[in-house]
Amino acid sequence: MNLYKDTQLFGKIMNMVQDLEMNKLSSNDVKEFKLLRNERLDKELIKKNLFIIMTGVIQTECGNGNITDFIREGEVLFVQPIRNDKQQEWLPEYKAITSCKIIQVSKEFFLNFSSIKPSYMELILQMTANKLMYVMNDSRKYDLSVEERFDFSLAELGHCLGEQVEDNSFILPRYINKNKIASFSKTSRKYTSQRLQLLENNGNINADGNNISISSIDF
Repeated sequence: MNLYKDTQLFGKIMNMVQDLEMNKLSSNDVKEFKLLRNERLDKELIKKNLFIIMTGVIQTECGNGNITDFIREGEVLFVQPIRNDKQQEWLPEYKAITSCKIIQVSKEFFLNFSSIKPSYMELILQMTANKLMYVMNDSRKYDLSVEERFDFSLAELGHCLGEQVEDNSFILPRYINKNKIASFSKTSRKYTSQRLQLLENNGNINADGNNISISSIDF
């Protein structure tokens, strides 16, 4: 997830998609599909395509369901398999946590087309740079104490996925439950419940089941 959603940049992405759609050579070059809640992106499709998230949220999992990121509408998923020291391919898992509408673009078609219009490659690189900025900011939490890491992660979820209301607090979407908060903050489910209770007692949040409103946690 990006720290800030760049609507102007996403508008350029949509103009690019329209151009690709008009000039595609086959139905598989550019197509729209839906991913239902709890469905995963097929890894063979990931290797051959890039994806533009139109609606919904996808979580990135790296081993044992460990959540490392959330990809939301307005973002581009463009990844290549990583090879380990045994030359084995590895890709994260990408799981929809809400129903999603996604545009799929063939990497081969895109790379060929962007040789004619290099601005499209520059656009994807800009989206990738935005993601890298997020990753660099997010990595700061691993140098923090458990309490600070949890608070940082919770505030991050609020700013990136939450709805900002009039009093400048952020309301987390209901799909971000305690299990997801625990996984994203690299803490236990028990610790998450305890920390949320303490933050509520201190007036930093208001928690009613999965309805969590974050009022005063520094990002």
